[in-house]
Amino acid sequence: MATDGRTAHLSAATLAEPGSTPGHTVELVSWDDPAAAALRTAQQAELRDRYGDDDAGHDMTGDDITAMVLLRADGQPVACGAIRDVAAAHGRGVGEVKRMFVLPEHRGRGYSTLVLEELERLAREQGWRRLILETGVLQPEAIGLYLRAGYVSMENFGEYADVLDSRCFMKSLRAPAREPSTRTPGAVSVERVAWDDAVARDLRKHMWADSLRRYPEIFDAIELEGGVDLDDQRQGVGILATIIARLDGRPVGCATLRAAREGYPAGSGEVKKVFVDEATRGAGVARALLAALEDDARRHGLTSLVLQTGTRQPEAVGLYTSLGYRPIPPFGAYGDDLYSLYFGKPV
Repeated sequence: MATDGRTAHLSAATLAEPGSTPGHTVELVSWDDPAAAALRTAQQAELRDRYGDDDAGHDMTGDDITAMVLLRADGQPVACGAIRDVAAAHGRGVGEVKRMFVLPEHRGRGYSTLVLEELERLAREQGWRRLILETGVLQPEAIGLYLRAGYVSMENFGEYADVLDSRCFMKSLRAPAREPSTRTPGAVSVERVAWDDAVARDLRKHMWADSLRRYPEIFDAIELEGGVDLDDQRQGVGILATIIARLDGRPVGCATLRAAREGYPAGSGEVKKVFVDEATRGAGVARALLAALEDDARRHGLTSLVLQTGTRQPEAVGLYTSLGYRPIPPFGAYGDDLYSLYFGKPV
């Protein structure tokens, strides 16, 4: 699948949470059920329209399907989803969510959530311990659904391994018990500084080291060409605000607001270089930094913020979604790697 380069203006309506409506039924049907087959055909047509090509798995059959779910609204079939047995490729107890689709005119009513919840219930009933799935960067509403449902990024698998537009997710159906936090809260303060402030620059160097560890496929090559110094030179253009955060007086985090570049949503600014020292994460530092950036964005007359983060940073994804950022399509020059997710928020 190839990105078509489209961008969208971000608005509260675009990023709104779905609601729900009564008058629906969810039923288990056969793969060959005519209504389910018609919905799958409509889904594939929509994917061709969005990506300009067939989905990598468009020719799948019902051979390994263990559940096909159909949702009717007032008797009309409007949504579907399936589970496929992929234990042979991914290990015992692993199923794959397939063919999630809601007719466009019925979206925003919570039907996709109902279908996904039923698939997860059936998966547990059938003994699955983990579900995996693939979706695309031009389907931010689908990415949002899966993130809200507790799915986290994983490396692209199988036929999607090298597909730049694909993003893969997984969810354990046996959620581990959460351990209570033992972190002692501290006093967080923020300070606006220049981009080339020595403290800010040092924090960005720590961020570079963290990125190099997580994404050697991307950062190794840049490291050979100049590393953090080259990156700082390239990124430090169009800066509207640079903020450092201190915890009990010690500098532990930074964040930057950058002016929009070509191909960005109208009225937006970009959140860049958000970093918090690993030893102090969970103390509210990142939230304080982002709150300050959002204040600055409003002062500059911006109507939205956009950002790019990585698939190997579930803690960052969790932070942004908890603060109201929602998945959006790729913007600007982003979109040519396997490791990015994109978010936006009206301000």
